Amino acid sequence: MGRTGSLDAAPREAASGRGRRAALLLVGIAIVVWSAVHLSAVGASWSQAWRLITNLGWRWPLGLGVVWLLGLWVHTSVLTASLPGLSHRRALTLNLSGSAVANVLPLGGVAGTALNLGMVRGWGHTGLEFARFVVVSKASDLVAKLIMPLVAVAVLLLADAGPVGHEVLWLVCSAAGAAAGMLVVAALLGRAAPLLRLVALAERVWARRPRRRATAAEPGWTAATAALLDGTDRLVRRRWAELGWGMAGYWLLQGALLWLCLVAIGVHLPVPVVLAGLVAERVLTLAAITPGGAGVVEAGTIAILIALGADPTEAMAGVLLYRAFVFVAEIPIGGLATALWLLGRRFAT
Repeated sequence: MGRTGSLDAAPREAASGRGRRAALLLVGIAIVVWSAVHLSAVGASWSQAWRLITNLGWRWPLGLGVVWLLGLWVHTSVLTASLPGLSHRRALTLNLSGSAVANVLPLGGVAGTALNLGMVRGWGHTGLEFARFVVVSKASDLVAKLIMPLVAVAVLLLADAGPVGHEVLWLVCSAAGAAAGMLVVAALLGRAAPLLRLVALAERVWARRPRRRATAAEPGWTAATAALLDGTDRLVRRRWAELGWGMAGYWLLQGALLWLCLVAIGVHLPVPVVLAGLVAERVLTLAAITPGGAGVVEAGTIAILIALGADPTEAMAGVLLYRAFVFVAEIPIGGLATALWLLGRRFAT
């Protein structure tokens, strides 16, 4: 009887999951529409922004493309450090192919990870090695996104470039994010107890929610997190230098790309303001309720730049140009990388 009940519950849970994904997508679309209306209300002109981008000529896109590709190549150091034996060329293929899927499908990160799993298995790596690769590489990215807001706020305050009246709120929020990032760092280095206590607390709160359907097969969050972290400390202790400089170099080149995109449009903002825009864009990608965070990320980044004194239309044009590389360009190029991998695998067999 219990077995039949669990089988009957599976379609309901699948339907519920699809419903949640659809609801998140609708929320994302609503945010995008509201943001578009709000940006127009504060003086941003979509047609003028488009004109600024299309009048660049060919030299600017070519140079910006070189900086974008260089950033992706530097980021392969994070991936090769997370998966010993992985070459930089294959790491670039993993990055582009996974990003292409994630940028097309709502909540497509899972589909991109599944594609990457098939790739690394074909290259001779085990499922356990891939699991550690995902944990270490994604955690490295998450740590940077949690810690960098505090850096950006500190730089803004030192340069006296932050919006008046919001300093305390910005400091509190960014300090909380940095504290969370340090918990993740400690867990990766083998000191997972503080993080696991927080996960256990969240698990208990979630277990008490109304109308919860408990199943015997449902894994505990704490146990699952501990299992994911198992063995990662040895890898991180051996490869911390590659992980650190690879992530730092990637952020530096992403910042250079955003700054150059703004300069190409004719916007010359102080470095602290550009850093704040970069941090906003990177952090907002965590809220991938639309494919790749499209719409939500752009609107949030433009709003931050406007709040820090940028012209609305010029900020819009610069951010859209930047996202054309870090989001739009990854789709066809990642699709090509995936097609080449599939073709190579076919010939290999």
